[in-house]
Amino acid sequence: MIQRRALALLTLVLALAWLAPWAPPPAPRAQGVEVFLNVTGGGSKKLNIAIPEFTVVSGTDPQGTAKLLAAVAGNDLTFSGLFSVVTATGAIPPNNPTALKESWSAFAAAGAHAGVHGLLALRGDRLEAEMRLYDLTSPEHRLIAAKKFEGTLVQARRVAHRIADEIVLQFTGERGVADTKIAYVVGPRGAKELYIADYDGAGATAVTRNGSINLSPVWSPDARSLAFTSYLQGYPDLYRLFPFERRPLQTLAAFAGINSSPAWSPDGRLLALTLSKDGNPEIYVLTVATGALRRLTRHVGIDTEPTWAPTGRQIAFVSDRAGTPHIFVMDTDGANVRQLTPSGFQTQPRWSPKGDMIVYTQRRGGHQLWAINPDGSNPRQLTFGPGQAQSASWAPDGRHLAFQSDRLGRWQIFAMLLDGTPPARITSGGGEATSPTWSPRLP
Repeated sequence: MIQRRALALLTLVLALAWLAPWAPPPAPRAQGVEVFLNVTGGGSKKLNIAIPEFTVVSGTDPQGTAKLLAAVAGNDLTFSGLFSVVTATGAIPPNNPTALKESWSAFAAAGAHAGVHGLLALRGDRLEAEMRLYDLTSPEHRLIAAKKFEGTLVQARRVAHRIADEIVLQFTGERGVADTKIAYVVGPRGAKELYIADYDGAGATAVTRNGSINLSPVWSPDARSLAFTSYLQGYPDLYRLFPFERRPLQTLAAFAGINSSPAWSPDGRLLALTLSKDGNPEIYVLTVATGALRRLTRHVGIDTEPTWAPTGRQIAFVSDRAGTPHIFVMDTDGANVRQLTPSGFQTQPRWSPKGDMIVYTQRRGGHQLWAINPDGSNPRQLTFGPGQAQSASWAPDGRHLAFQSDRLGRWQIFAMLLDGTPPARITSGGGEATSPTWSPRLP
């Protein structure tokens, strides 16, 4: 019932926005709190949501956790492309219904359609945050949802991500993607390590430190492990590491020749990969639990870079069997092979988690990201520069992409919506960052 109210509010607000362009009045002051509107681009109508600083209801907050929670959750909602965030300095006084009503009235006058009252309790190194979500379009400012989140102070950013994802859930029926990770490769030629970070680039941490060349990471569907290619033993072998657990590195495939391009099946039981053990790069499927192999392609051309359809019934891949690299699709038993892209030079296919499109890299002068429907219709360009864009990875919502680009002079990781919103830079620092892989939502 509560989620239905939130969905109804979102529908009403967006409908009214399309019927009559809305311009907010000058921002008033309410209880000494300065209110302002932060409208992001993207060309679509957004729901305006107010997120003042969280209210500390117990304990002391010398680290500014109350401000951090509001700021991070606000950034997450802005990044979602669904919200424009009305922020403020100062918190709503605790246990004061009159102050709460006056604050919501002021935010509503500034154009907010919804408001988040965050309550924060601090006990030693632990925190408990409560999110109360209100409908500011109703005269009584009715409560839409309330939920508590716990963690340590070190986990404050993750708590904020979880709050933002819950708000997205209330308004869309699907959790957001703030509580996710991005893994990527860092380093110059000859020495590349794997890193993971929050989806927004915070907390970047090396997960390999072997001094070798580590490439092509890909998250497992349960977000617990990464499969990747490494020259750890001098050859391109496939490994699996568990970045959140104290488990040893696992060898997945170490056949003679190439062991590369890992791709997890949607259920996590199988791994599609490229092996050249029989003399030519072909696509195989590995049963992870038993090590059993099944060969899918048999062609004199190079077949590589598999990607699973979310149904688990088809695999897209790259092959030069038509002369230059193109995107092909086949059933998971290797049957019904068909060419998807008609001409050009295409690599790095990535099937959308919603199943509605395949993103790939096309070389036409430089490299840019393109998308095509699984039936081969409607090829369209997604990135236009400056610089090049390659190696896309889908967020679990099927609305965002991470990719590598040299638009700022060296390769870094960026993320964007599919609606043409300018990409946001994710990585920072002096080294080059490439080959992003966006995790599923964390458990």
